[in-house]
Amino acid sequence: MAVGVHTPTQLTLHAVSQRNEASAMDTASEHKTAHEMTATPPQRGIELPTRCPAIHIDPADQTRPTLPQARPLSVEYPSTNQVHVISTEPVDRGCRAWSVVVGSTATMIPTFGLMTTVGIFQVYLKENQLADWSNTEISWIISVFGFLAVLLCGPFGAVFDKFGPRWLMTPAATVYCASFLGIAFSSRYWQFFLCFSTAGVGAAALTTSALAVINHWFDKKKGLAMGICTMGGGLGGVIFSVVLRFTTKHLDWTTASLVHLAIIGAFLSLGCVLIKPKIRKPPQGKLWDFSCFRSWEFVLFTLSVCGFELVLFVAWGLLPTYANTVKLGDVFYLTLVFSVGSSLGRIIPGYFTDRIGPFNVTIVMTILTEATMLVLWLPFGDTSVSALYAVAFLLGFGTGSFVSTAATCLGRLCNAEDSGTYIGCCYAVVSLATLVGNPAGQAVLGDGRNGRTRWTVVFLGLILMVALTSCCFVRWLCMNRTWKWSVKV
Repeated sequence: MAVGVHTPTQLTLHAVSQRNEASAMDTASEHKTAHEMTATPPQRGIELPTRCPAIHIDPADQTRPTLPQARPLSVEYPSTNQVHVISTEPVDRGCRAWSVVVGSTATMIPTFGLMTTVGIFQVYLKENQLADWSNTEISWIISVFGFLAVLLCGPFGAVFDKFGPRWLMTPAATVYCASFLGIAFSSRYWQFFLCFSTAGVGAAALTTSALAVINHWFDKKKGLAMGICTMGGGLGGVIFSVVLRFTTKHLDWTTASLVHLAIIGAFLSLGCVLIKPKIRKPPQGKLWDFSCFRSWEFVLFTLSVCGFELVLFVAWGLLPTYANTVKLGDVFYLTLVFSVGSSLGRIIPGYFTDRIGPFNVTIVMTILTEATMLVLWLPFGDTSVSALYAVAFLLGFGTGSFVSTAATCLGRLCNAEDSGTYIGCCYAVVSLATLVGNPAGQAVLGDGRNGRTRWTVVFLGLILMVALTSCCFVRWLCMNRTWKWSVKV
């Protein structure tokens, strides 16, 4: 056979060999491309997993381990044929993100803000409709209101993570407004009890949505955004203190309550319009997830929040009664000063949490609040008017910071898409403290005789000391059982 001449069989085998080589080259190219995509270093702004999310690792540091694979923009779930969309908008900036903060602040004004003035409600009811009932008995109305507003954060937080705020905001706002419409026409103990309890249910859904949605939109400026949001509670205290002062003096109870209802409805309408989720996903798995309780950091910080909220709720309801007992100051002005301090306490520490860390700020603010109680309130609170007003401002500043820093700390202990569940589970446990706090404080205070006013301060100081100790343990655990003040935690 001549050289260079191939039989048909040889030509066929040669063609098959060429196709196999081309297929192998394509496969190798695909593997190389996939490997390059997987090995691509993470972009700045993506948090790398650590033992405690409160400690950040700079993704720009190439010596750190890289993420195994970038998160897809959309994933199709075969079981539901729905698409999980994660927004690619940058966090911490943009009109949309800050409009959510405005909506959350507007929601906090008639919920947490109104809770700040419960002491004025309690004094008014004692002097008018419920004159035949004791302060301790009336305090249970307010306590159940706060208890439900905190307890139901658990289930509502799970609903928020699964379905977003749209399933919570409008129905909850309707229930909340309907409750205060009922309060306007109430005159008996059971009527007030029922209406305030229903209001607590609505407040739980509203505040959970307002706090949890901040974690969707903010990362580096989360502390500032949370501070502005929770400042609505202090601002609401100022607004409703002034409104209550005017309406209860110049209007009858029904008309005054309808004025309150109009203000509540206006703020909640703004919140319903502006609060939107950044992360959307179809509901999957269990609605209620208790896995957060497996984390010692979460459990110990929940104990800290119990102490913070106990002191906060006792201060809300007890300070006006304390002033009446020692015959010092004016209930309205004390509540107003407390609310002003609370407003500043929510935004100023919130600003510093982004710079030195939320756990560091929480510890510092707890120490300052403890010092206010032991150095100023305990020796001078029942003898000096100026000291009592100073206590009201500093106590408002300190306890106000607990609301914003606690929510920010919880956000550091979890991923953004789980923030509703973490906040909800934490405050579901904390609700027990809010239930017994005000009645316990009223029982310790009693008629103020035999040094009871000072024992009340000691009682609050001991609670805050336990909360401080627990928070320090959380910081220690987040730093892998080490302690350095220079670390941002």
